Amino acid sequence: ITCPGVLLKDKEELYLSVSVLGKYKKTQCVPATFPLFFQETLVFEKAFTDVVDPGDLVNLLELDTAVLELIQLVPPAGKILATYEENTRDFLFPDPKLTCGHHGLDREILMKRSSSFTGIAPKLRFSTTSLITESLLSSGRSHIQ
Repeated sequence: ITCPGVLLKDKEELYLSVSVLGKYKKTQCVPATFPLFFQETLVFEKAFTDVVDPGDLVNLLELDTAVLELIQLVPPAGKILATYEENTRDFLFPDPKLTCGHHGLDREILMKRSSSFTGIAPKLRFSTTSLITESLLSSGRSHIQ
């Protein structure tokens, strides 16, 4: 996460929280100095047991919201410095750009800064990889694919 020219008043560490597909994960904490480096892989898995048509999966992903928050460990409960929200379909499968590169790799988004965060909006650089597999699940005697 970059934010040129911004110095944080509080010196407590920061982390990035991510909610996708109804799952929540957070990164390890890093020192309160930009640029922030989170060299981690967060894995989110979800089984859609009643989906047969890929179009139905697209609709479900559009109804879900991916939420990213940059949080500083300021007592008592932490302080949200910036957020980013987008429907999960667009977050995982962004529209193709006219620039070279692989789909989902080295993306950049501007986070929305909170009212207590001074300076420019933080820019988050990351990549996503998605894998959709078809499976046969058994539920009693019936089979749902």
